[in-house]
Amino acid sequence: MKISRILLFLIISILFISSGCQPKQAAYDIDFSKSEIDYEGAQDNGPPPIRIAISSVLSPTETVKNYREIASFIGEQLDRPAIVIQRRSYNEINNLMVNGGADIALFPTGAYINYGLHDNLEGVAMQERLGSSYYYGYIVAKEDSSIESLEDLKGKDIAFFDPTSYSGYTFVKEKLASWDETPDSFFKSHLFTYSHEGSINAVKNNVVDAAAVHSLSYENMELTDSDLTKDLKIISQSEAMGTGPVLVRSDLPDKEKEIITDSFLNMTDDSSMKQALEGLYIDRFIPFDPNLYPTSGDSHD
Repeated sequence: MKISRILLFLIISILFISSGCQPKQAAYDIDFSKSEIDYEGAQDNGPPPIRIAISSVLSPTETVKNYREIASFIGEQLDRPAIVIQRRSYNEINNLMVNGGADIALFPTGAYINYGLHDNLEGVAMQERLGSSYYYGYIVAKEDSSIESLEDLKGKDIAFFDPTSYSGYTFVKEKLASWDETPDSFFKSHLFTYSHEGSINAVKNNVVDAAAVHSLSYENMELTDSDLTKDLKIISQSEAMGTGPVLVRSDLPDKEKEIITDSFLNMTDDSSMKQALEGLYIDRFIPFDPNLYPTSGDSHD
């Protein structure tokens, strides 16, 4: 089993790297070994930069410029330079915030439920994407396969996104638990790609039989590169979950927290932000509603 997973992981890593070599996705060179991506407005002198942490469910090479624009906008409102700090895993984003390594985070829902319920973090806004403040987890398989439901994946291979992702793992894990099963007992093998696009490519290239992905990421692929989702089908869907919140450190000055909140909620009123928001498929930011997120302690994304 371990050897099988290692081989699958190596294959999916190669596939993901290959997908990143396409001209369309090579516009930005992101070094994930670095702790920060410096925004061009950041300065060596003057006030300290506002640090905004992200872990994007969309392809990072296509979205980092738009996140930089958001960081710049927030920095301008605060009269401070801004930098974007990007991490692949949700746990890393949480650690940055809790340990004072970032001031603002655009948290995925799963990271918020699993990690974000700390006294030193406050929700100030949430995203509305593609006309909704909710999203779903999808399980997808090849259109020509005989797989029509989660039950049909017994003894087969599946790709997940992140261990704390609702759409990319937890909703499947919870469903299996209701059958007295676990991912280890139910599937022949499973792996984590930390990329919804990587998971999709794993299905298309027959590395796995199915993948659990974020509905908004999947729909974004349908809109921007339909070849990625061509010949795939959705075989299962989770319950609705609130979209990712914007969190700030509680120890920020009250005036700064007020400016940050107003900046996110009024961002769509600034015409210069239209392209960045559209590029991220964010319609607007709306007031944070804690009631849209469960507090049971199970992780969701």
